[in-house]
Amino acid sequence: MDPQLLKQIAPYLVPLLVVALMARRIIRNPPRKVRIASLWVAPMIALLGTGTTLAMAPMPQLFWIVGFAAAAALGGTIGFLTSHHQEFSIDYETGTITSRATPIGLILFAGLFAVRYALRFAFPQMSGGYAYGGPMVHPSADVLAWTDAGLIFSTAMLLARAATTFLRTRPLIEAHKAQKAAASSASPEA
Repeated sequence: MDPQLLKQIAPYLVPLLVVALMARRIIRNPPRKVRIASLWVAPMIALLGTGTTLAMAPMPQLFWIVGFAAAAALGGTIGFLTSHHQEFSIDYETGTITSRATPIGLILFAGLFAVRYALRFAFPQMSGGYAYGGPMVHPSADVLAWTDAGLIFSTAMLLARAATTFLRTRPLIEAHKAQKAAASSASPEA
């Protein structure tokens, strides 16, 4: 295989592999148990880590403050949409809540990957990569700010996903409690 061709397609192999694995999961789509008791653990750890990281960093410029707000809003939106496009059900005998991903989540995720890599392909100077046939573009001096924006995005996504999952499973839990209470009051006690 031509090394130049490999260099050009290599950045696209990992995202394609991730989308393929997600598509496989959607096709199989086994129900996954939702653990309400530990729903907030990962988001709180991420929030603590992100907050600590940002607290130790110097005050960012106004451009980055706006960028961080945009990253938080986008992460929250993506987290809401990924959780909103799941089907939740409850086993009324055991009280176990399960979720199944819908194809919309995969389409959203694949679309984000496609937009990101289309922009990278169209504007190689923005990604710190090679312009086709041109010299290597200098990496941005704001790498730490970009990683901070990524931390904020992912933390907001985790928080929104946990909040949406909690709000969507709450009626199922209440219905299960009501059914259990009705069943216990209807059955005669010895």
